[in-house]
Amino acid sequence: MIQKRLTQLIVYAAFSTFSSLTLQASGPWGSGVPGSPEMLALEAEWLPMASSPAKQRGHQRFKENKYGMFIHWGIYSTLGGVYQGKRMDEGGTGPKVAEWIMRRKEIPRTEYAKLADDFNPTLFDADEWVAIAQAAGMRYMVITSKHHDGFALFDSAVSDFNAVDATPFGRDIIRELEQACKKAGIDFGVYYSHALDWRDGGDSGIKDYGPEKPKKKVFANYFDPAPVKFDDYIINKSLPQVHELVSNYELCEIWFDTPIYIPAQNSFDFYKTVYAADPEILVNQRIGNDFGDFGIPGDNVIPESISENAWECVATTNNSWGYKSYDDDWKSPIEILYWLVANASKGGNLLLNVGPDGRGVIPSPAVASLRTVGDWLTINGEAIYGTKPWRVDHEGSGNLDIRGTEHRRKVKKDLNFDFKGDDFWFTQKDDKVYAIALGHPETRTVVIESLKGEPIQKVKLLGHKWARVKWNETQDGIEVSLPKLKKDRVGYVLEFDLD
Repeated sequence: MIQKRLTQLIVYAAFSTFSSLTLQASGPWGSGVPGSPEMLALEAEWLPMASSPAKQRGHQRFKENKYGMFIHWGIYSTLGGVYQGKRMDEGGTGPKVAEWIMRRKEIPRTEYAKLADDFNPTLFDADEWVAIAQAAGMRYMVITSKHHDGFALFDSAVSDFNAVDATPFGRDIIRELEQACKKAGIDFGVYYSHALDWRDGGDSGIKDYGPEKPKKKVFANYFDPAPVKFDDYIINKSLPQVHELVSNYELCEIWFDTPIYIPAQNSFDFYKTVYAADPEILVNQRIGNDFGDFGIPGDNVIPESISENAWECVATTNNSWGYKSYDDDWKSPIEILYWLVANASKGGNLLLNVGPDGRGVIPSPAVASLRTVGDWLTINGEAIYGTKPWRVDHEGSGNLDIRGTEHRRKVKKDLNFDFKGDDFWFTQKDDKVYAIALGHPETRTVVIESLKGEPIQKVKLLGHKWARVKWNETQDGIEVSLPKLKKDRVGYVLEFDLD
């Protein structure tokens, strides 16, 4: 039944192509039973919403944008991944990324709440953050309005554990970023941890709806749990706060997380709440129970194959989502470009994360790399924005495969971003096919095998308006004679006009 529904939706599907990767990356996706009377009834109500004209407009905007900035920021940022002198990898339970410090170090709820007393990021400037995103060539921004620790960055009447009521800063961070994005002309969205909340009883349904011995027990707060049932948490905090977000802020997408054993009815209630406020707002797959509008292939995972379904790769600029003071393993500009190009060639968006520190400053090494990528996009953005996958995503001798590595140093040492002259990634827009090179050829003649037999009318080199590009078809493929390329630029892009 699920596959039948996905076929009906086509590009608005819940991304079944990569379901094995997402399940492996983040555990179960809800406790609803596929094909059950409950699921069939909910799916019948969900389908007209997910395929509505308004939702299709949201999808079109999503695919046009292609590249965005993810921001993980909260009171955990003041710790920088260090608690009582111990780093994240020096003992604890759970993931070692900095925003998980409450869970990993098992910080009691009352003790953790004291971090809000010191959260006063006086260097935070919404306009500056948006300017960085724009300089990077990013077309949208998504920030953690509430992460698993339960602390909200927006003014909430539901819970006073938020940036306005609980901190000396006293400002609505979500409002300021929403307005800055609107002024700059880029789309704005929020992340919201709907099922997991270590402060107020969100355990992703593990206790009440999971198996007797759940595999993902580590996610929940078992060291100092709130005396709140999961259902009560959903009714009294999570769903009302989502209603506040979609009602009070202008959003392009809402990024839910860690559904694990959330009941199907809960997932659908979240979807209905978002849809009722603005049907163009897209919802990600992690709402649970296959009620999302776009898929996520995993954290720091580039999928293996092409899919024209709507999907978004999320990746980090170093090895942590939240700010980790001692993590200097930054992605270089060529690495970021590879992530962007590889995902675009397979049909997806890239939402690239930065983790500002407790003062409100985005780390300068990340900013420097982002700006370099932005320079590349100024010249070659036509090959990325608004494109869809071609029939082939890549050709060449390069054999880079980073699925599942999550960009950790222990595996990064085996990655080589020295791309060869025969490496090309392909995207398509209308009657144009783009061949994207991230390296330079040894000579000024290249052969592109995959374009052999295509009805090519003209070839252009992006960023070189007056340069003549000669080409002819040979037995091996399309042979292109390049003008002299600037060696200080990363690669180049060829645009092929087809009939």
